[in-house]
Amino acid sequence: MAAPDDRTRTENSLFEFELDTSMGEYRIPGETDILKEYVALFDRHFARHYIDKGVIARRAIHAKSHGCLQASFEVLDHRDTDLRYGLFREPAIYSAVARLSNGDGPVGPDTARIPSLGFAIKVRGISAEKLLPSQQEDTQDFLFLNQPAYIAADVRDYKSLMQAIDGGPLYKALALVKNLRGLLYRLKALPKTDPLNTNFWGVAPFRLGNMAVKYLIRPHKPEAANLPAIRGNDYLKDLVKAHVEMRDADFEFFLQKRLLDGNEKSNMPVEDYSVAWDETESVPVHVGRLRIPAQTLDDDFDREHGERLTFSPWNTTKDLRPLGSLNRARRVIYEISSRKRQEINCTRDIENSSN
Repeated sequence: MAAPDDRTRTENSLFEFELDTSMGEYRIPGETDILKEYVALFDRHFARHYIDKGVIARRAIHAKSHGCLQASFEVLDHRDTDLRYGLFREPAIYSAVARLSNGDGPVGPDTARIPSLGFAIKVRGISAEKLLPSQQEDTQDFLFLNQPAYIAADVRDYKSLMQAIDGGPLYKALALVKNLRGLLYRLKALPKTDPLNTNFWGVAPFRLGNMAVKYLIRPHKPEAANLPAIRGNDYLKDLVKAHVEMRDADFEFFLQKRLLDGNEKSNMPVEDYSVAWDETESVPVHVGRLRIPAQTLDDDFDREHGERLTFSPWNTTKDLRPLGSLNRARRVIYEISSRKRQEINCTRDIENSSN
């Protein structure tokens, strides 16, 4: 465990960002103070729910797993010179892990109106130079939601969502008011079929080579299927189980380029996540495939990988740099959340082993 002075220096470095203004990044007014408020909110969240409670500390966001699956990631020979950087430079096949989850907040029943689904991919065996020196593992992460844009525009609106996690009705109502445009995407994205038969979008922009891109995945063979009439508390996991234990669940991976129209305030912004990039104006380029073979949905594998692994957009190579204030916020809160969970669960494991 890091010494207090080392931890202070590490946490302070989380707020130091070099903006890529050539890609459209700019500093949000009061951004650093807002990010520090996020840290305080997470501290209170973990203290309230997990410290000295004798239970496993879960993610504050994407806490409930609908399944953790073994997979492989194939980079195709896409021949688009604009996109031949990093992982997408040349054809290759890597091992991978995919995790499906609720899109927000703590664990709860699936019978509630789930506003979004999360999908995370960890690609293994990456040898390219990492973006952050602190990221030592040979992996790269990709994170998705089942909607083309995010509910919050930037860190200012996202603050209300953070407060709503543990806040009462007033905080939840405030979050809805502040993020009304993004909420409309949520209402359209309510699960209409099983999670392995759903489109997912990265929603966040990245710099790849000399341009900004977003990534998305679509089922290889989309099927006409509806949600069951009777839904239990874990019906989304039941749908994943029924699907993957009977057949493969492959996804096609796409990159969408940001096109500039000569206007500084492009209709494909990098600092406003509540704006979806028009897929008819910039048609996504097919660059890869996630292969999820038929397999037994293993709760032990889920606990070992789904709970213990950390997924972050900042676990990436130097050629795929996260853009925008919400990506900057994710660097802070994902790091803090991961560290808190590991510290609490490590302490709990030590206490259990000594009993």
